[in-house]
Amino acid sequence: MELYITFFIIITSIFLAPIILKRFNIPGITAVMLAGILIGPYGLGIVNDIDESLRTFSTFGAIFLMFLAGMEVDNETLIRGFKNSLFISFFSAIICGIGGYYIGSLLGLNHLGALLYSIMFASNSVGVVYALLNELDMTKSKFGTVLLGAVVLSEVLGMMLLAIVSKISLNQGLETSVLFILQELLYILGLLLLIPFITKKIFKKFENLHCRKIHFVLLIILISILIGEYVGMHPMICAFITGVAVSEALTKEEHDNILNSNLNAIGYSFFIPIFFLTLGMNTDIRILLNLDNLGILVSTLGGFMVLKTISGYLSFKIIGYDRLRSLYGGLLTIPQISAPLVVASVGMDLGVIPHSFYVTIIIMMLLTSIIAPIVIKYMVDRYPLPSIGNIKK
Repeated sequence: MELYITFFIIITSIFLAPIILKRFNIPGITAVMLAGILIGPYGLGIVNDIDESLRTFSTFGAIFLMFLAGMEVDNETLIRGFKNSLFISFFSAIICGIGGYYIGSLLGLNHLGALLYSIMFASNSVGVVYALLNELDMTKSKFGTVLLGAVVLSEVLGMMLLAIVSKISLNQGLETSVLFILQELLYILGLLLLIPFITKKIFKKFENLHCRKIHFVLLIILISILIGEYVGMHPMICAFITGVAVSEALTKEEHDNILNSNLNAIGYSFFIPIFFLTLGMNTDIRILLNLDNLGILVSTLGGFMVLKTISGYLSFKIIGYDRLRSLYGGLLTIPQISAPLVVASVGMDLGVIPHSFYVTIIIMMLLTSIIAPIVIKYMVDRYPLPSIGNIKK
């Protein structure tokens, strides 16, 4: 009985929160996270325990979100804009990484701690950026595709650098790190080559069996993640690459049927909202009242937001986008969830991120993931993007 009551509260929150908060111009993902904070153990305590079943649904929500992000990407546009995405990713990572290292050093972190700060500043959180792009109806635009490609590349780069720093700190050597990078790149290439080939064969065999196609898609996601875990690749990155690879194998009709009629319904109606709700439920807002580390917080959050905005703006401007798109390109990279959490956890495990910095990183994650989307949506509604013709080719 208790299980049914818990899920009744969860589904009610997912249904009502976006409807109620929409009148205040609050994005749907933020509304669901705020609902999670309210009903969770650190809020009113209506749902006190985040049990294993809820964690499982949340994990599948994150995976679905990334897979659908890969499926939504226009592969032709992604390939045409790959150089731009690569440039934006590296340009932003270099500026933010250097800035993050110096901020960490000035705040008193040692070399390794400052390196982790650098990685956190250089990385992005694909899940929340994609969800926000989707809500703003930008995922299929050239701008959205280039930005999403850049965000994915920077997260892949960040995860690789984090793994390298971890291996070096554990005295596993540079050679091990180089082999790790080659292993990751070969695995991504393998997914992009094998999955479209297998998908075409399977879909041809089950041409009139729609459910079998869905089962196959779910199976291939899980297989890619399981093998990815073995080679050391983050599950969310595996899910995104799998989405891109599956999309490459589909005709437009198959893509629309599978994505719009089935997978979007499964993901966005249940699993993905539970992922964002659980993020809110895990959020202890009492941390925000801790003013002991105000100097560290102001320096970290202020530096992070300024570096992200400036690096994004400059990189988009250099490749020919207008000022408004360039500004949004910088602002849309501010919301963070996965990268700060991973860096904070690794830093604590290695003993190079003190507790005061850990608390600061968590507060930064809360503020950027909840407040930034509200500000961005307000700005996009107030200052809508001009027609595509205003972009220099």
